Amino acid sequence: MQEGPQIGWDPISINYHLPLASRLLILYLLVVVTVSLVKSASVLRTLWPSKHCSLRPSSAENEFALAWETCSNVVQAIKRWVFVTLFWTVLVAAMLLRNNLMILVEQKMFWPGAFFGSTVGMLTIFALSILVCALLYTACAFYEGALLRRRESWNCARASIEDRQ
Repeated sequence: MQEGPQIGWDPISINYHLPLASRLLILYLLVVVTVSLVKSASVLRTLWPSKHCSLRPSSAENEFALAWETCSNVVQAIKRWVFVTLFWTVLVAAMLLRNNLMILVEQKMFWPGAFFGSTVGMLTIFALSILVCALLYTACAFYEGALLRRRESWNCARASIEDRQ
């Protein structure tokens, strides 16, 4: 007996490409993660306890204050990226959902598979963006804690030097 051609749904034959808005958002997320990693590396390098200290206390104090302020500014910049990324994510998700609903209205029929399939794609992009926001915000919280601990250790060291004099 000859087998006839299979009739049914073949997922390989579907040629699906992400919408331009999704591709641009993914590119934006990659840029944000890359920039944040570079900034995080600079903060970690600055916060890493150094073994060599300056002999002049006033110079060391000024140096520490400048490093602390620089790190604090970088952490605040990363925090701002979190909110900008969140806004872009919500905007793109809303645009994609609107486009899906417009396609549904134009078809004049309810086809749940197509609608929910495209909605799942949009929600995947949304979840990826929220993940990036959560990771950046967690890194900021870690860096702020490290900055505060570093500031406390500096104040303690400065107080012990002043007590000796």
